[in-house]
Amino acid sequence: MESLKLIDRKARYIAAAGALILATLIPALAMAAPLEERSVALSSSSVSATGVTYEVNFTAQGDAEALVLDFCSNTPLYGEDCTTPGGFSLSAGPATSTTTGFTDENVVDANTMRITGTIDVSTEDEISLEVAGVTNPNTAGPLYVRIITFDTAVNANAYVSNPVEPAVNTGLVDEGGAAVSITPTIGVSGAVLETMTFCVSGEDAGDPGESPITANCGGTLTPPTLRLGQDVGGVIALNSAAVYEGTIFTQLSTNAAGGAIVSLKSSAAGCGGLIRSSDTSACNILPAGTTGTIDPGEALFGLKLGTQPTDPTDGDLEAASANYDSTNFRLNYVSGNGSGVTGPYGDPILTTNNAPANNRNIDLTFGASVTNNTPAGNYAADLSLIATGKF
Repeated sequence: MESLKLIDRKARYIAAAGALILATLIPALAMAAPLEERSVALSSSSVSATGVTYEVNFTAQGDAEALVLDFCSNTPLYGEDCTTPGGFSLSAGPATSTTTGFTDENVVDANTMRITGTIDVSTEDEISLEVAGVTNPNTAGPLYVRIITFDTAVNANAYVSNPVEPAVNTGLVDEGGAAVSITPTIGVSGAVLETMTFCVSGEDAGDPGESPITANCGGTLTPPTLRLGQDVGGVIALNSAAVYEGTIFTQLSTNAAGGAIVSLKSSAAGCGGLIRSSDTSACNILPAGTTGTIDPGEALFGLKLGTQPTDPTDGDLEAASANYDSTNFRLNYVSGNGSGVTGPYGDPILTTNNAPANNRNIDLTFGASVTNNTPAGNYAADLSLIATGKF
């Protein structure tokens, strides 16, 4: 029986020792509650991105006055060694807390930051704070964020990522980890070729007076040939009773970053107006000039712009200068043919206002009149419209 009693005492000793061991372990394990509903969102997950904002969200279990964010490349587990992610930096910005009520008191090192702010679990369901000015790791892969709350800022500032004993991190309240993924930047590229579409047409053959031009210079275009005057016995002729008009239609599209200019160039060198075929040295119908307009009985030739389209979506097509408008007949001629409609590159009449344009339509009306003593004959000028893009 004695031997049985001895075994019983040993059993009691072992049980008591086990209870002591549990008594010493339980407080150490239970000293920090797990943070719930943890997440971290990034304004950019690209490798080596700078000026990144990290939004940290969690639900606390206990009241606290500060927290530590510890960024690791190897594990989110509190108490384990934390390897600083290559290229990651909180100090380059340096990083700052941008959330009201939470301030950055100390960027401890490249991957550890202490933030102070009252966490009251009785009034706050979730904590959400932002940290701006972060530089992402220089390699793709997981990035772990340890979130540890403390009772005071002093205790948070003494945080050690891998304490020898749990008691080293005094004042620990809650802790938890979250993971995000750093990814290579997606490079998307493409080439857009320089384009310009410009077309000129006479009136619609089936609908006189209307433009036949549809989107992208489609439609059935007609030759832009004008015969100004009135029918006199089967002959179209000018007289001093009126200003006789004829209209052509245009459309311009371009992706030129600086837009486009349309210039009018006349073959009537030394005149700029209309030249009589039987005497090309004379200028009996003059260009209208850049002021005023044409009145009946004046031997002048000029251009009047149609409605000038302008809008923020498809762009503008409007008068290139005050020389031309939608009210008056004008034609800029400069003696010597150095500039103006008889200059080497013609006279600018339209502009897209330094921006691209898409299917911008405008009609151009030419008008002429004569005096009672304008010499009889056939008058003409070959006109070119030159569209130039500024790419």
